Amino acid sequence: MWTADWWWKTQASFSLLENGSTVVPVILGSDKTMLSTLSGDKSAWPVYLSIGNLSKAKRRSVKSNGLILIGLLPKCPNGPKTHTIKIAYQESMATMLCPLEEPAKSEIKVLCTDGRTRHAYPRIASFLADYSEQCNITGVKYGWCPHCEIDPD
Repeated sequence: MWTADWWWKTQASFSLLENGSTVVPVILGSDKTMLSTLSGDKSAWPVYLSIGNLSKAKRRSVKSNGLILIGLLPKCPNGPKTHTIKIAYQESMATMLCPLEEPAKSEIKVLCTDGRTRHAYPRIASFLADYSEQCNITGVKYGWCPHCEIDPD
C-alpha cells in the first residue's frame, strides 16, 4: 500500500504534501464466521478495521492491536428476501463507519512519535472480503458479473 499510486494521488488532491499532513488509509475486512461448534447453525459477519500506515507485520501481529473489531453483523433469519438482507448489511456498515465521516471531511490531529502534532485525513482504501460479502456490499446479484450483460447460464 505504501507504494500505491492511489496514496500519492489522494495526498496531492488535498494538497497535503505542502503542510506535512498525511492520508490514513482505512482497511476494512469481513468474513462470515460460525459461532456455534456443536450445532453449526449460528453465524455472523465480524467487521475489522486497520490502517495502512502500519507495516504488514504490525497489522498482522496479535499483540500489536493493529486490527480491531468494530462490529458484528448477525445473520438474518430465513425469511427476508436477498434484497432486504443487502440493505440491512449496507445500513449496518454505514452505522459502523459513521464515526469516520466528520474526520474524513476535515482532519484529525495526531501526536506522532517525534512529538509533533500532524494533520491526518482518514480515507477508506480497501475492503477485504469474500465474494459473498462483496456482493452484499455492492448490491451485485450473486453469481453475476457486474461488468457483463450476459446471463450466467
